[in-house]
Amino acid sequence: MIVGKPLIMLSSITYAMKSRDILFKYGIRAYVERTPKGSNAGCGYSIYVPERTDEAEKILSRMGIRILGRLERNGRK
Repeated sequence: MIVGKPLIMLSSITYAMKSRDILFKYGIRAYVERTPKGSNAGCGYSIYVPERTDEAEKILSRMGIRILGRLERNGRK
């Protein structure tokens, strides 16, 4: 089954790892991934947040993490 894969785009690998760790403290799973080419997202790193993506984005903004955007990438489940 093909489903959307929500990616939160960030400015660097450092912010991607920091974001993953912050979300883990809130019980939200997040995985650092390369941003697909052609999305114009800085150095090209994002976090994949399979569930509670809207909540994750709000938490990161509240914690001062600058989010470059959000991308729904097709993936297989």
